[in-house]
Amino acid sequence: MPPSKTYKFAFDQTVELGELHLVAQSVTGLITIRKILIASIRLFATAGLLWALATRVDFGRAVEIMGQASLPLLAATLVALLTATFFVSLRWHLILSAEVPSPGVGTLLKIVFVGLFFNQVLPTGVGGDAVRAWRCRKLGIGLGAAIRSILLDRACGYLVLVVVYAASLPSLLDILPEVRQRGGVVAVLGAALLGLLAFLFLDRLPRAILRLRVIAPLAKLSRESRRLFTHPRRCGTVLGLSTLTIGLTILAFKLVANSVGSRLPLADWIMIVPPVTLIQLLPVSLAGWGVREVVLVVALAPFGVPAETALATSVLLGLCLVIIGVPGGLLWLTDWDIARPDQNVSV
Repeated sequence: MPPSKTYKFAFDQTVELGELHLVAQSVTGLITIRKILIASIRLFATAGLLWALATRVDFGRAVEIMGQASLPLLAATLVALLTATFFVSLRWHLILSAEVPSPGVGTLLKIVFVGLFFNQVLPTGVGGDAVRAWRCRKLGIGLGAAIRSILLDRACGYLVLVVVYAASLPSLLDILPEVRQRGGVVAVLGAALLGLLAFLFLDRLPRAILRLRVIAPLAKLSRESRRLFTHPRRCGTVLGLSTLTIGLTILAFKLVANSVGSRLPLADWIMIVPPVTLIQLLPVSLAGWGVREVVLVVALAPFGVPAETALATSVLLGLCLVIIGVPGGLLWLTDWDIARPDQNVSV
């Protein structure tokens, strides 16, 4: 090749690489802008929901109620939430070990705590799951297996929650005074059931759809979820742990409410918590703040709980979740959750 052509080729290659670099920068910039926009929308949604509450609830009275909360009952709430966290890590261990070697319940428990921390500091309440998958990747677990195990772990808890919701629905409908409220809780259950069926049978879609890059991994997850039910012992243990986790979550709601003077029986909380939890999953606010408060105020009104007491209950529960997430932040800063046994130094 003559020298002039060589120089022209090198020049063209440099221009092409420069253009690709500019395109990459543009794409990165667009992704960053998108994230900022989503976070801003959720921030405004949270502020808007809290403002809507402020027009109907006496915030000063709610703060006063929070200041009078029983510390022993709040401590019991923290114990219930921490115990539920341990059961989550044990459930995740069983699910993950069915596909790849698990690093152990202790390591997974630390990663769960890290996920809890990021659930509180990231704009969405499920951002901690992405962090959990990333930490698993640091331990040498395949990213696909980590994501599938986390989603399946979530789905098992979701399944039990929907079953509890469906079982308690007739009693809840008898209590709700308005037709609009009854229609709302039925609609929430219907949407939850549709989501659950889609999760379990997504791989039954036409092949043309299953070939799509976005659908293929979800279809594999759907097959994995059904495969869990072909092992009765493991399935029973996983669903049993999910039941314990949901039960402890319901108990945490009751303990917080009791701490501020609300004495609803546990049976009422079994009806209240599933729809509140499912609605809170909607990614419309920062870490669920605002949505949980509005929904709980509305949900507790038919049970005779004053709006200020309901708001105090919701805020105190949120603060308890923040407290149990703090150790996860420390674990993440020190990388202790992904430290190998030979990296641990005795002091």
